Amino acid sequence: MGLRLSPLNGYNKLADSDPIALVTWLAQQLNDQPLAYLQLILGDLLGQQQGDVLTPARQHFRGVLVANMGYTAAEANAAIAAGALDVVAFGTSFLANPDLPERFRRGAPLNAPDPASFYSSCPAGYTDYPTLEPQP
Repeated sequence: MGLRLSPLNGYNKLADSDPIALVTWLAQQLNDQPLAYLQLILGDLLGQQQGDVLTPARQHFRGVLVANMGYTAAEANAAIAAGALDVVAFGTSFLANPDLPERFRRGAPLNAPDPASFYSSCPAGYTDYPTLEPQP
């Protein structure tokens, strides 16, 4: 089991008065739990809160640390190489690019995600994004 936290996300007008302190405390407490990973969403979709929650999580959490929020392939590789985190999750990038690993491998441009189609009840936005042509 893993735990995903969005300490900076102000969705539905929710906001923590000190998200960095919250993440620091949680990271310390979660070491005693049998988690497969701790995932942090590093931004606020509404742009209301900002802060570095990754650094205290890495300093205090001893397990697998996953981060998400707007990473490019190069940024993800650099963050992992630097030990800032163990894994990068690519949410909306995967929605818009079902062939994301291949696009990263080739250095190909990414399709732009269409948020209006997220979580819909039809296949539009999930099965109709263009994929790369196979290489010979």
